[in-house]
Amino acid sequence: VNDVAVDIDVPESRYLSDVLREDLRLTGTKIGCAEAECGICTVLVDGTAVVSCVFPAFKAQGARVETIEGLSNNGRLHALQQAFLDHGAVQCGICTPGLIMTAKGLLDTKSAAGEAVTEDDIRTALKDSYCRCTGYQSVINAILQASGEDVAPYIPETGTPGMAVGQPRPNPNALAKITGDARFTDDYRFPGMLYARTKRAGVPHARILSIDTAAAMRLDGVHSVLTHEDIPGRNAHGVVSVDWPVLCGRKVRYVGDAIAIVAADNDEIAAAALQLIDVRYEELPAVTDAIDALKPEATLVHEERPDGNLLKHIKVRKGDLDRGFASADVIVDQTYRTPTTEHLFLEPECSIAVPAGYDPTIFGGRRDDLAVRGDTAKHDKTTIYVGSQIPYSDRDQVAATLGVAPDAVRVVATLMGGGFGGKEDIAGQIHAALLAEETQRPVKMLYSRQESLMVHPKRHATVIRMRTGATREGKLTALEATLY
Repeated sequence: VNDVAVDIDVPESRYLSDVLREDLRLTGTKIGCAEAECGICTVLVDGTAVVSCVFPAFKAQGARVETIEGLSNNGRLHALQQAFLDHGAVQCGICTPGLIMTAKGLLDTKSAAGEAVTEDDIRTALKDSYCRCTGYQSVINAILQASGEDVAPYIPETGTPGMAVGQPRPNPNALAKITGDARFTDDYRFPGMLYARTKRAGVPHARILSIDTAAAMRLDGVHSVLTHEDIPGRNAHGVVSVDWPVLCGRKVRYVGDAIAIVAADNDEIAAAALQLIDVRYEELPAVTDAIDALKPEATLVHEERPDGNLLKHIKVRKGDLDRGFASADVIVDQTYRTPTTEHLFLEPECSIAVPAGYDPTIFGGRRDDLAVRGDTAKHDKTTIYVGSQIPYSDRDQVAATLGVAPDAVRVVATLMGGGFGGKEDIAGQIHAALLAEETQRPVKMLYSRQESLMVHPKRHATVIRMRTGATREGKLTALEATLY
């Protein structure tokens, strides 16, 4: 691996990405889907680009493996790494190692054959390497430069630029992202850390009749199983309206609602424990359409709300609509629809909570273990590591659920592998904190891609009716719009 001989005993079920990340702690190789779809885990095996998340470790026996950490030589960047810096081809950075390693495989293959690299070659090579930030053109330009082409970096046109405005500046985290040193939440590991999973509702709307966790608690390796009865503070969170249960006890309102959380020695045991949690439901009619939800006969999602299924009604009025339409030569009246949209950030949600007063020496670590790894955060209070777009809100919501003051909680904002508005709501932050304080050990909660798609809020689908009046000269005279 990166020109260093590795002799390691692993089970036959282990994938190469697990060996690299967990056994060898080469966390520059990232995981986005674990299903060979996104390509961000790409490494080279005997010069061939492979997606390491589904590449059996046994197939690497006797092979030469290259990862992003091995690209630079004695501190000197590889031509690809330098080109990614030059062209600003690094943004959130979660996909960068996979893009660079895929590109290196292409350049090495073309060089060995004495052939030039074309833009079509690059697009073909990257067809299964996803990036949600760059738009790819800067990546293509960087790879062309690394292949030997003279490609000028993009410089925006400005009138009279100042010291910084209008001038290209390097991403302050870019160097760490192109060398594999950048650490996202899933790249952290703490001595004594447990692994957490969440029992999901699996039904869209139902009353909970019973929750039985006894069998899960008896499973070897399980340290804690918590339900709504174990929450010391407020059992609700939410950015707009505080009505999303931390752990449901009375009813569930969508398939991703959380019923129970488990902390165990490893992820496999935690997943097995979820299957042992028995939840009985009385299913209710699902509410799936915003317009139907307003009908008098609609099933109530939150029975306690005075306005039924109406969360908010915003009215905007200006001018005289009737007069505007009367003066229009043309009136266009149409209804438009937009679909639910998945943000598809390439880094699945991950939270690590460390309990207040955590001492790594209890679990075989050093007292300065955290600082040695570049983490200078103190753990005198409940500390959560998470790539979040609103860490201060996270802190306040975690504190409310723990039943403590906000200044008893610290949120360390780690690097975030994409968000696009999708990492504003609470995901695993509160659950990890509850389990960490219950077990007095660090707890990691990492969502699978499937769980991420099911659980986190989307860009909402909309129905928009627009009635627009205009003169024949093109002047708008009136607009009446209703948006659901």
